[in-house]
Order: sequence, then structure tokens, then C-alpha cells
Amino acid sequence: MFVKLMCQDSRMINIFSGVKGLVSHGNELRSLLDTTRPEIVLVSISPPEVDGLKMFLKSPFEMNLSDYEIIYGVRLAKYGEVMTPPPIYIEAVKYSVDNAKEIAGIDMDEEKYGETYIKHVKGSHLIRHSIRKKRVLNADYHDTTPYEFAEAWNSRVNSIKGLSLVDIERAEDMVGKITEFLHEKYTTDHLIVIDHEFYKPVITRLNAKGCMGPATV
Repeated sequence: MFVKLMCQDSRMINIFSGVKGLVSHGNELRSLLDTTRPEIVLVSISPPEVDGLKMFLKSPFEMNLSDYEIIYGVRLAKYGEVMTPPPIYIEAVKYSVDNAKEIAGIDMDEEKYGETYIKHVKGSHLIRHSIRKKRVLNADYHDTTPYEFAEAWNSRVNSIKGLSLVDIERAEDMVGKITEFLHEKYTTDHLIVIDHEFYKPVITRLNAKGCMGPATV
């Protein structure tokens, strides 16, 4: 899904929202990148993860998945082929490498994420999280599209308060980096690639900063 927001200073924000894991959404992003040819790509993973995906492209390696990641993939597969690393991230990094374009991760780095996690997630939260896997696997998400599934999944998995507070701070951090980009390195030829789980929180915060929309393209 490709959307545009218009900010009060007449600067435009171009956002692609995709469901991580879906090959079809990776294909959609690749087509958009080939058409628009952005000079800079911002993506909702951390800077070290961007570097890690560059290494993966050079020399692919097997990735270990958590139980929740496996369950997520099983449930998402009703909408098409699923793979890891998430195709929306792979395509963003591959475009930047193949075309010598700048790419920047806008999620928290490992240190800041760790500090945020420790601040909000307690031992009781971890126990509840670990014993909910069967319920999460068998839950009815009332979804009819992959976007609805991603939103419902995120809401259910992060219904534990500590985890939801972590994601709130992550969304705020992403918006801070997008705002920094608008003020310091803005070019009309850009694309912001966001995992759909963070799409609405990011859009809501950008709207509050005077960047209105979205208008779906």
C-alpha cells in the first residue's frame, strides 16, 4: 500500500506499508522502487538490521525463528507465500545496494530497544507472554486481508501492557527519525517503508505533527 502525506511546509511524505513476511508485498515494493527510483529509503528496522541484511544478501544464512514468528508465518500463509527475512525489508536493502542509494533504519538500535524493554516489561509479563502461544495460534483474528491480520496480530500479541508500551515508544522513535529526515535531509525522491504493524501509530503521530493524509495511490 503506497500513501502520501502533505505536511504544513508543503513537503510530501511517501510511505509504503507492507505486511512483513509476505512475498507478494515484497514484489509490490520492488515494482514501486523500480518505478519511482528514490534517492533515499527509510525503513522500519534498526540500523544494525540494515547492515545485517546487506550481509545476508552477500552470503545468505539460515535464520532462527522464535515460536511466535513461526506461528505468525503459519497464520499469515493463508494470504500467500511467506518467507524470512521479510521481503519488504530485503527489497528495500537490495534496491539501495544495487543502485548505490542511501538507506537508513528508523527503528531503535539494540541498546535503546534493550533499555526500553527493561523499563516496561516485567517478569510477570514474560510469563504471560510465554504461556499464550497456543491461544495465539488458535485465535480467530476476524481478518479478511493481510493488513487486517497484521493489525489484529499485533493487537493480540501486544495486549500485555509492557509489550504494548515498548511498541508505543518504537513508533514515537520512528516518527522522530522521519521528522529529522524532513528537516535535515529531505528530498522529494524518497520512500519510507513501514511494517504494517506500525502503520497506523506512525500515521497518527505524523498527522498530529501537521502532515495530513493519507491519500492512497
